[in-house]
Amino acid sequence: MSNNSILIAFRDFGKNMQLIAIFLLVSLIPGIGFIGLILVLVFKFAALNNIKFINLSLNNDLLEIFRTNMMSSITRLFIALFCIIPGGIFLAIGILIPLGVFVGIVIIGSILIALGLILVISAFVLERKAWKNLKIFFEENHYMSSKIVMRDVIQGIDNLATGALLNALFIFGITIFIGFVLQIVGYFQVAKIANIMIQIPQESEITMANSYPAVATTSTIILKQADRINFCPMCGANISQTGIYCAECGSKLT
Repeated sequence: MSNNSILIAFRDFGKNMQLIAIFLLVSLIPGIGFIGLILVLVFKFAALNNIKFINLSLNNDLLEIFRTNMMSSITRLFIALFCIIPGGIFLAIGILIPLGVFVGIVIIGSILIALGLILVISAFVLERKAWKNLKIFFEENHYMSSKIVMRDVIQGIDNLATGALLNALFIFGITIFIGFVLQIVGYFQVAKIANIMIQIPQESEITMANSYPAVATTSTIILKQADRINFCPMCGANISQTGIYCAECGSKLT
């Protein structure tokens, strides 16, 4: 797989992050909110598929842990849903019809709801761990784009990790709202990875650190630009390959 294919996949990942943020906002609209949530799930799977494609070449432990934890988190939320809904039905039947025969139904309903809540909490904990691993990956591979873009992406991942933690504390009520806002902001920030370098010089290469376990445990993308620069490392503006100073911010490029 070429470097350009990997970078295109990262840009697609960024676009899917943006769509997730948009449809999270759509989920707040009465009447079509459920459709918004379904589309959020669709584009989450699309984003994870981008990571899978990238990792076929990079074989990076951090990316694999991110994808695995996110898949496990989504799976646990689904299982929790199928525990809480029937549990709530059983509990309602037992409370509304307080007969001795329904005591067992109340107990079963309570157990299902408790199990569902535990799964929800564990799902958000896994999601937080997933974002932390993705953050480390981008910190190790900050050469992929300008400092400003990578700063925003990493800050967005921090917001998503914090949002997942606040969602895990949903029993406090207000944390759900704060977590939801942080998620929307975080997804829009991570979406900036779509602004990753468009052109990669022929000198670019991927150094697989996994081939040298004594040095590092994860692979690192090193984009060697030699004496050709396609963007300003300070502001991210496109520049001439022969330019010495950035026309936008005036930073020296050598």
